[in-house]
Amino acid sequence: MDIQHASTPLQKLDSDQLNRAGVTLWVKRLDLIHPLVSGNKWYKLKYNLLAAKEEGATTILSFGGAYSNHIHALAAACQMLGFASIGVIRGEPHSPLNATLQFAQACGMQLHYLNRADYRLKHTHLIQQRLKAEYGNFYIVPEGGSNALALKGVAELIAELGDDYDRLCCACGSGGTLAGLIAGLAGRKQLEGFAALKGAGFLSTDVQRLLAEGAYADPENWHINHECTNKISTMG
Repeated sequence: MDIQHASTPLQKLDSDQLNRAGVTLWVKRLDLIHPLVSGNKWYKLKYNLLAAKEEGATTILSFGGAYSNHIHALAAACQMLGFASIGVIRGEPHSPLNATLQFAQACGMQLHYLNRADYRLKHTHLIQQRLKAEYGNFYIVPEGGSNALALKGVAELIAELGDDYDRLCCACGSGGTLAGLIAGLAGRKQLEGFAALKGAGFLSTDVQRLLAEGAYADPENWHINHECTNKISTMG
């Protein structure tokens, strides 16, 4: 995994629906960064893994659900950079493993399961001491890779976008990508995050917390849209 990468293209999408609405839509092809560590995950992991190397860490531990794109990308990145990896997975173990966890395990990631009650306490001293007793020392990358270091990486993406657009949109799972884009734009454009999960009313607070942790100003030029997720859930 090369920490430096070539800028990926912007691709225009055309459809009758967009034309009728008078909307021009461009997509930043972050999926082309790397076949395994792509999209926002590359930007969010970049400075986290550099910091781990600088600290002399040999093992990375992180958290996620059984279908977590973060766990998938982290397992691949750790294998490429020579880190051992541990994935703390929300919920009970299932056999056979799904494709995400099969891949993570094939990359050498050890899987550790926490029931949902304990998972909610994953950042407490009690749970982390239990993990250290089993695995020894490790460097923690938070769930989704979202922290101040992730914001630093995502903020660099803004320089690749130019300035010829009115609104920037992204999916919003843990809030780290949206917070990084807010930090990078510094109030110059409007942003809209689309909640990936229903009932994610906590996201706005999490974005504000991430901005504060990274010592970034909150220009209040952003909004999280929950309507699409709610409509999909009611249709299902």
